[in-house]
Amino acid sequence: MSRVLIPVGARFRCRAEGSEAGYVTAETALLLPVLLGFGYALTMLVLLAGDQIRCADAAWETARALARGSPSAELTALVGQYAPAGATATVRMADGSLTVQVEHDRGIVSRFLPDVRVSATATVPCELRVEGCDA
Repeated sequence: MSRVLIPVGARFRCRAEGSEAGYVTAETALLLPVLLGFGYALTMLVLLAGDQIRCADAAWETARALARGSPSAELTALVGQYAPAGATATVRMADGSLTVQVEHDRGIVSRFLPDVRVSATATVPCELRVEGCDA
């Protein structure tokens, strides 16, 4: 490995000769897609974490409202208020408690990767005489 000092104004610059020329360009070209993929994966993890939190909030708030006697017809409005767009909810009432499960499919921007399903479940005891709750 030989280096040649080239005078540039009052300073000297080092320049690689021979087989080392262009390594930085090649390494950057190989590393850039990896960094972009890593950044995309981190972004998707943050979005999935946000969806998980919103699903948990929607399940908890919906279960609480239904356990207090809100009509079951308001289920869609209650879930839509807290959950991500396109989320679905199911309600089960048994043994004096009410369980709400909220699910959301997050599409990843690729045909080759499957959608990721995020879900949360909340179970609360019925506070009032709610139909179907055997409290």
